[in-house]
Amino acid sequence: MRNFLVEAPNIDFLKIRKLGYLFSFLLLVMSLTLFFTKGFNLGLDFTGGTSIQIKFNQPIKISDVRPLLKDVNLDDAVIQEVGTEKKEIEIRVPIKKGSSSTIVESVKKALDTKYKGQYEIRKIEFIDALVGSEMAKASIYSMIFVFIGILLFVGYRYEPLFAIAGVIPLFHDAIITLGIFSLLGREIDLTVIAAILTVLGYSLNDTIIVFDRIRENIQQRGKKNLESIINRSINENLGRTIITSGTVILSVLAMYFFGGESLNSFALAIFIGVIFGTYSSIYVAAPLILDVENLLRSRVKKEQVSGV
Repeated sequence: MRNFLVEAPNIDFLKIRKLGYLFSFLLLVMSLTLFFTKGFNLGLDFTGGTSIQIKFNQPIKISDVRPLLKDVNLDDAVIQEVGTEKKEIEIRVPIKKGSSSTIVESVKKALDTKYKGQYEIRKIEFIDALVGSEMAKASIYSMIFVFIGILLFVGYRYEPLFAIAGVIPLFHDAIITLGIFSLLGREIDLTVIAAILTVLGYSLNDTIIVFDRIRENIQQRGKKNLESIINRSINENLGRTIITSGTVILSVLAMYFFGGESLNSFALAIFIGVIFGTYSSIYVAAPLILDVENLLRSRVKKEQVSGV
């Protein structure tokens, strides 16, 4: 194992690149289908609503609070732990349930049936639906600007061919991550959007490192045997990719299992993104350089033949 990580192996990744394309295509179709059929479970950040932060005198379980809220018709409220002492929770209720004051009274009524005198309300926040809509627009714009910025950066640093091959996997990673969230019905809030933007940065970094090695090997050997050069470049970076992705995944898993419910969605988005970001840098980004280059060469040959 140590030799495998230190010395470059000789794996023919590009041999099965068409299977990789098919796998990615199926995942993208499934994700887009879920977008338009099932949709997303958007959080209060985007839909608006009331957030109530409550501190208890003793540690409590969320599973004990949820039935109480169900009794006052707040069964769709989101309950999250705050802090590590398990004494504080945040209850988030969608705006459709009524005014902020009505919701607060309903929550008090529910908690008083079991915890009367054992809690205090620390903070009440109301997020207007219009603000939520503005946040949703800002999130979409931020992702569009990220894609444009990355496209310009990679195109300037390398060449248009690399820019195309570098940006397509980012769309791939973001769409599949959102598709899995849609499939699982997990709530999407601003922390999830932040996680996806983080994943795009991670995925691009992984891709750029492979691109750097491909460019170095092309400068040394030329583009004559591009498939061999790309395979060699992926293999030379494989040990680093495994170590980097592995350590990130271990950190994210620790965050998921021990970070509390408030970090669950963030950690899950990072976990999915790192898995598919690593996969796409090997089986989507690098092979695209070869196939786009072959396509361009083929067109040039056809134009030369037709010109004759």
